[in-house]
Amino acid sequence: MINRSTVVRCARNAALIAAIVSSGAFVSAVFRGLGKRGSRSMPHAWLVGIALAALMFAVVFCLFFAWGLLTAVRAQPVDAILEQETPESELLRASLDGFVAMEFYWLILNRTFLVFVAPEGVYGWKASGPVTNSDRRYFEPFQEMVQDPGLMRDLPAIRKLAGLRGGFFYPRSEIVSITADDRGQWGMGGIAHTGHVQLRLVSGMTRKFILLGEVVPDAVRERMVATLGTGITSVV
Repeated sequence: MINRSTVVRCARNAALIAAIVSSGAFVSAVFRGLGKRGSRSMPHAWLVGIALAALMFAVVFCLFFAWGLLTAVRAQPVDAILEQETPESELLRASLDGFVAMEFYWLILNRTFLVFVAPEGVYGWKASGPVTNSDRRYFEPFQEMVQDPGLMRDLPAIRKLAGLRGGFFYPRSEIVSITADDRGQWGMGGIAHTGHVQLRLVSGMTRKFILLGEVVPDAVRERMVATLGTGITSVV
């Protein structure tokens, strides 16, 4: 079952996105109405703008609220994976390296990953769907996870997390190069980040991850290259 706090969080995020979209629709409708009819039609333009904004808010809110709840439902298997105890004999001797990153898609939407770097390749667990800047430190619990030796030694659990919907695994043989930069990302709204790490694959596909928190992109890239071994190009 989805708890109350999850429902409230989904509603808050949906309301913020809906407010942004509907405010733009309101301003556009008002100026368009004034431009067509002149100053005498100002009350009419305002009424049209309010009606359009209200409709837009309702539609966008319902869509993103439903999406948020669906994402929360799909995330429930995560608890089962994290609560399962892996035998000591199956745990790694040393912790894997990892980081928390955001990825944009469809121009304005985003998703957040925990990326785990193992000698055999790069695993990614989609930890969160679209978020807003209403909580600019939302990623800190995820950072605590990649700093937890219990999880970072638990390769069976990491493989299961990467196998969930939205996750990924790229064998080292499919990774051609790893690029890093410290450029800021437009549209982050104050969410702390320090640059990017980009994977280029044999297929020509690329995955560009925005590094969240206070990490050094070049250091992340070099650790990835060192873990994956020879054959991976490190590009500045």
